[in-house]
Amino acid sequence: MISEVQIADSNWPGTERPPDRPAPAAMARQYRPLVVVADDDVVTTQIIEGALKQIGFRVLTAHDAQSALAKIREYPPDLILLDVSLPDGSGIEICRQLQGEPGLGQIPVIFISGHDELAIKVAGFDAGGVDYITKPLVVREVMARVRTHIRLKRGYESLAELQAQHIQKLAAAQEAFMPHPEDIPEARFQVSFMQVLKAGGDFYDVIPVAENVIDYVVADASGHDLGASFWTAALKTLLSEYCNAVNSPREVLHLVNSALLRILPSGVFFTIIYARLNRATGQLCLVNAAHPPAILLPADGSDGVVVWEEGDVAGAFADAVFDCRELSVAPGDRLFLYSDGLIEPPANPGGVGALQQMLACGRESSLQEAVRRAVGKCCGCGGCEDDVLLLGVDV
Repeated sequence: MISEVQIADSNWPGTERPPDRPAPAAMARQYRPLVVVADDDVVTTQIIEGALKQIGFRVLTAHDAQSALAKIREYPPDLILLDVSLPDGSGIEICRQLQGEPGLGQIPVIFISGHDELAIKVAGFDAGGVDYITKPLVVREVMARVRTHIRLKRGYESLAELQAQHIQKLAAAQEAFMPHPEDIPEARFQVSFMQVLKAGGDFYDVIPVAENVIDYVVADASGHDLGASFWTAALKTLLSEYCNAVNSPREVLHLVNSALLRILPSGVFFTIIYARLNRATGQLCLVNAAHPPAILLPADGSDGVVVWEEGDVAGAFADAVFDCRELSVAPGDRLFLYSDGLIEPPANPGGVGALQQMLACGRESSLQEAVRRAVGKCCGCGGCEDDVLLLGVDV
C-alpha cells in the first residue's frame, strides 16, 4: 500500500516550497514541474506517479477530494490530474471551487475518468478544465498532454511577465512627463494619482506661463486600456506647444482640438478641464471640454462652489465649443480638479456632492493631506475600477 503523498525529500518543510523548488534566479535552469494526481484508484495513481517522476517531475498524490484540496492549497502545483469521481466529492466541483480561489484559478486541470459521456466532458470544461482523458489510460498519451499543458502555462506566464514589464516601462515614462509638486514649488499644488492598469488615460499637467500665472490641466482619454496612455503623450506635447501667455485657455483648447482631430483614431477623444490661475490679479479662468466640474473652496469656511460648465470633448468635433468661466479668488482658497473615476461608483456613489463634502472636511489639513485623504476614502470604500486623479491647488 503506497502512502497518500510520496515525496522525493523527507525534509520537505511543511510551510515552504516543495522539494527541489529552485531559487527564483535558477528557475529556468532547474525547473521541475509539480503535479498533483488525485484519483481513488491506487494502481492508476502509482502508474501516473512513476511515469511523471521518470521524466523529472515532482508529484503529490491524493485519493479523496479533501486531501487533494489540502495539498493543492498548501503547495500550488503546475498542473492537476483530477479524477471526476472521488469517494467524498466530485472532481468537477473541486475544479469549479479552485477557479474562485486566488492563485489557484490559473492552474490547468486535466480530468481523468472512466466516464465517456459527452455531458460529463462538457461539465468538466465548463468548470474550468483544460483537458479530459478517458480510462483506461495510455501512459504516453497522459505524459504528452501533461507536457503540452505545462508548456502552455509557462508560455502564458512568460507572456504575462513580459506584458508586466512593458506596463512598468510605460507607467514610468508616463509618470516622468507629469510634473511633481517639488518640481514647480511656485505652483503650490498636490496630486494623488491611482491607475487601474499602472498606465492609463488619466493625465495632468502644470505649466508656468508667466510670473504668478500657472496653468493646471486634468484630462482623461476615452477607454481604460493601455492604448489610451499613448495618447496622453500626444496631449502633453500639444500643451507644451500651445500653453503660453499669448493664447487664452479657450484658445489653447481649440488649438489642441484641431491637432487631435488629425492624429486620434476614430472613437478616441479627451475630456479636459483647464484652469489658468493669475495670483497677481486674483483671477481664475476655467475652460471645460466635457470634463467633471472644478470644485472651489473659499477661505471663508463655506462649503465651496461646484463650477458647472458645458463643453464638447476634445478630438472628436471640428466645431467643438468649450465653455469658459472667469472667477475671482483670494489667498487661502483651494481649487480641485479631478477625473471621473473619483465621482463614480463604486469609488464614490455620492458623486460630486460627496467629493465636495470630503474636501471641505479637509480644509484644516495641509493640501497634501486633504488630497490624499479624499482619494483614500473613495478608493478605500468601494474600490476603484477606473483611474483616479485628484489635483489640488492652494491659491
